[in-house]
Amino acid sequence: MVMKRSHLIVKLEKLQNMAKKEKGILHKSFASAREAVKSGENDRARDLFDFMIYQIANERWENDAQVDDEIEGVRIGIWLERAWYGLENNNLLL
Repeated sequence: MVMKRSHLIVKLEKLQNMAKKEKGILHKSFASAREAVKSGENDRARDLFDFMIYQIANERWENDAQVDDEIEGVRIGIWLERAWYGLENNNLLL
């Protein structure tokens, strides 16, 4: 099978983008929580947002991480905002 050079370049770019976007537990939890909110699974969404807060707290405790440090390429402060706003804006606080 012979491919044109332009097709090979496009495929290479897609592979490079996939490698750059490797997601960790917080990215996956956040995406799952948003999907749970959209589908009306409020208990599951609450659990996922809470899990994110737990993971961040654990990282800060074990590694003395500060709010300006990064987890998965995102500042810890941003992760906390995402989790808290997810809880507050979707009326998931108990």
